[in-house]
Amino acid sequence: MSRWILLVTVALALGWSGLWAVSARTLKGDIETWFEARRAEGWQASYADLRVRGFPSRLDATLTELKLNDPARGLGWEAPFFQILGLTYKPGHKILVWPNDQVVQGPSGQVGIASTGLRASVVQDAQGTLLRVNLEAGKLTIDGPDHALTLTDLRSALQQVPGTTGLYRLGLSAGPPGDPDGTLSPGSGRKDELQVQAELLFDQPWTTDTLTGPTPQPEVIDLRLAEVRSGDLMLAFSGLVAVDPQGRPTGETTVRATDWREMLDHARSHAQIPEALARTLDDAFSLAAGPKGNPDTLDVQLNFDEGRVSMGMIPLGQAPRLSLP
Repeated sequence: MSRWILLVTVALALGWSGLWAVSARTLKGDIETWFEARRAEGWQASYADLRVRGFPSRLDATLTELKLNDPARGLGWEAPFFQILGLTYKPGHKILVWPNDQVVQGPSGQVGIASTGLRASVVQDAQGTLLRVNLEAGKLTIDGPDHALTLTDLRSALQQVPGTTGLYRLGLSAGPPGDPDGTLSPGSGRKDELQVQAELLFDQPWTTDTLTGPTPQPEVIDLRLAEVRSGDLMLAFSGLVAVDPQGRPTGETTVRATDWREMLDHARSHAQIPEALARTLDDAFSLAAGPKGNPDTLDVQLNFDEGRVSMGMIPLGQAPRLSLP
């Protein structure tokens, strides 16, 4: 009997080893084919090395010295390495791991990203539709051509809402939205934090092919809450807007703030908003807050009409285009 048990055990081990080897070879081939397809489309798509490890229960792919550039959309990405981690018995669940430093090229210029512990858990169905994405980072600094931002203890989740194609719930929280040099926003006393809760309807669902095909664009943004707190300072937005194919919003958003002058001065001194916009906001917010008896407290409604934004009868100019590259 013990001989038969030994033979069965050996047979199962050999069979599993063969299955893992085939799975690893398939994963490596799929990645190589993806890069070849991108080059055929005119991309710059390269890496120095590709290895798949993790026997017996894991399939972990590591690519080094990645360079991706899509000239048609003006998008690019460079990273010293990137990992796709998974379990052999959970093919629809992957863990993505980014390096501490990477560079993203966008339509507005180059953006440097520095992070610690940046990774995401991605769950998809058999057709490649993304069902759930959870992203986290101990610290994340985004340094762009015109502004920079640092967040700590970042936690973000995007989940598809069953029954409605393209509808997703978004949740995000982070520690102090400080500056890249480590200084915090104005205020002290209570813990600084950023919170976002929203539902977003896109014109198509997010899939694993989104990187190479048309990017899903928002059609409706239901912003339940977007709040920044820093000590005694608070800035909160909520509202519902529809977005046309050109990215122009139409709808209403409520803005609430305490000590908004200090926040505006901080954003101006750190070049986080243009000086002309800062003056416009200062004048508009002063006019709105003054009649309420407390010039440092703000509670106003912003109206969006095909990309133009106003506060009551006061025009504030063009709103940002809400479209993804």
